[in-house]
Amino acid sequence: MSLDSRVAIYIAVSVITLFAFSVEAKAQLPEQQPREENPETEIEPSPLQGTEIKSPPQAQGEEPVVSTPSEGGVDLLSHFPVHLSLGVDMGYDDNVTLRPSGEGSLFAGENVVLSYDRLGERTQLHLLGIGRFTQFFDVTGQDDTSGNVTLSFTHNFSTRLSFYSSVYAAYQTEPNFKTDIGPENVRAAHFDTTDIFSVTYHWLLRFTTVTSYTFRRIKYDESSIGMSEDRVENTLSEQLQFSLTSRTNLVGEYRFEMINYDTAPLDSITHYALAGVDHHFTEQLFFHALGGESFRSLENNGDTVNPYFEGSLAYVGRNSSLNWTTSYGVEAPNVADVSVRTTFRTGLNLTYGLTERISSTAAVYYHHDENEGPISSGTSSAGSQDSFDLSLGLRYTINKRFALHVDYDHTTVGSLGSTPGYSRNRYFAGLTFNY
Repeated sequence: MSLDSRVAIYIAVSVITLFAFSVEAKAQLPEQQPREENPETEIEPSPLQGTEIKSPPQAQGEEPVVSTPSEGGVDLLSHFPVHLSLGVDMGYDDNVTLRPSGEGSLFAGENVVLSYDRLGERTQLHLLGIGRFTQFFDVTGQDDTSGNVTLSFTHNFSTRLSFYSSVYAAYQTEPNFKTDIGPENVRAAHFDTTDIFSVTYHWLLRFTTVTSYTFRRIKYDESSIGMSEDRVENTLSEQLQFSLTSRTNLVGEYRFEMINYDTAPLDSITHYALAGVDHHFTEQLFFHALGGESFRSLENNGDTVNPYFEGSLAYVGRNSSLNWTTSYGVEAPNVADVSVRTTFRTGLNLTYGLTERISSTAAVYYHHDENEGPISSGTSSAGSQDSFDLSLGLRYTINKRFALHVDYDHTTVGSLGSTPGYSRNRYFAGLTFNY
């Protein structure tokens, strides 16, 4: 782990802190009162799927615990909503290099989590920064420095018009099993960002539109991987929502997606025509389903029409939560010499409070890929691949500031052509300090 990497992470954390102080100082000024509007034409907006502020994805094996004002036990923080969490881990990884006969090693990890939350009547701001450092004692050249920053912002201009943005940027080495960022059979340093900007307008009591733009950038440090993975994605979407009942929304959506690769000849343009439903079974249980067709034009590889589906089920209870997501469709290839990848992907996250002090977590991710080679290769099928990732954890709260955790991670990735698969197990425990 180089000194420059450590300095970069520390600078990022310092910038977040300074930004939070400046925002909080401005928050003390009286907020300008909104323009009075005709109450007969005003409507109360209902919660909108896709515009909620969600927790950012965590690095593999990382479940930082962030204190809240009531947990911190410090009077100063009750007036200044910045919260700091520091953690140390020790464990064993039986396949650090992700090879069929990989090398095992003891490892130590340190992490820092800094968060800021401002919840106003019209404006909500959430800021989260995470830095993590890992040292492997028995394998050289594998030390890891990673970090990510998430900024979410929501502003209600009126009861009809609102704006939402979410900026997520990460730099990490571990493979990502939640999305189609890149290869999963190698530890390779890479940067990725996903930035969402959307405007919601309630035209009528039952009719709402959501206009969105999503920017995505993926960049690998190693040119051998970047030649097939580095790319820019731009997506424009228009969603129409009709409130059928107080619990059910009918949804229609059009998406226009452009993907441009830095080197690989895989540029594409895709149109999506989708329809679905959002339904609240109860206040705690929510269901979302959206499906249709994608019309894809791929550079040097013709046009294709493919089915597309995405769905989710979310539950939040008093001492438990569940989030299940599933999707099926064409994704960006994650290995060289593949032009089309059709993927079924599913993931489940579960938390459950066993007692007032003990809580448990579980996360499972699985996806199946069907790969096709370019037309010039003369073969339509490039093989299939399965990936499975499991995480289990227990947390014990000692007091308001200290907590212990024990975790286990298991990963299995199948082979694809000449690329071998691997199996990996990680066992680790640690201590977290919240301030």
